[in-house]
Amino acid sequence: MKRVFFILAVLVLFSLSFYTVMRYNKNKSINANASADANSTKTTNQLNPSTAANSTISKNEIFKNTSDSKAIDFKLKTLAGKEVSLSDFKGKKVFLNFWATWCPPCRQEMPELEKLYEESKDSDLIILTINLGEDNQTVKSFMDKNKYNFNVALDLNQDVAIKYNIVSIPTSIFIDADGNLVSKKIGPMTLEEMKAFVTLPKK
Repeated sequence: MKRVFFILAVLVLFSLSFYTVMRYNKNKSINANASADANSTKTTNQLNPSTAANSTISKNEIFKNTSDSKAIDFKLKTLAGKEVSLSDFKGKKVFLNFWATWCPPCRQEMPELEKLYEESKDSDLIILTINLGEDNQTVKSFMDKNKYNFNVALDLNQDVAIKYNIVSIPTSIFIDADGNLVSKKIGPMTLEEMKAFVTLPKK
């Protein structure tokens, strides 16, 4: 009889141990998957600064001039607190540039962008840069320190970036006088490249 009880006790202990190990491994697997999903989501949602002007993604993407190629209107506030809309520039060419102060490639092309602004400020080309997610003081301090004068609008919640499918910065978009999306380029540009970018013919 004692032997029977001993065997039963061993079986019970073995079953409990097996159940505990299996449950631990299952929870560990779930936690690992959850962590992986979280990291994947974080990576997907983050904007990545371009690392080189000549990278494989740093090339012009020509938009098709169809009824679906009209630029999406938006309304943002400038550093001066004034509201600005894309529709304000109807009949003019618009060069949009999405950037952030923490982005090295963005900072790399800022002097070139300033040169383009100075050369074209009396023309029918509107240069509007859109800062992503940074507060007014951070951006203003950056602009003042570097003595930049081009126009800056603040996309605090990155709503405009989402509308224009901005996944990496800097990204530039050229809109013609008819409000059509003409071209898009990911990565920093030189002054010469910018000039060519804003004079691209319709496709």
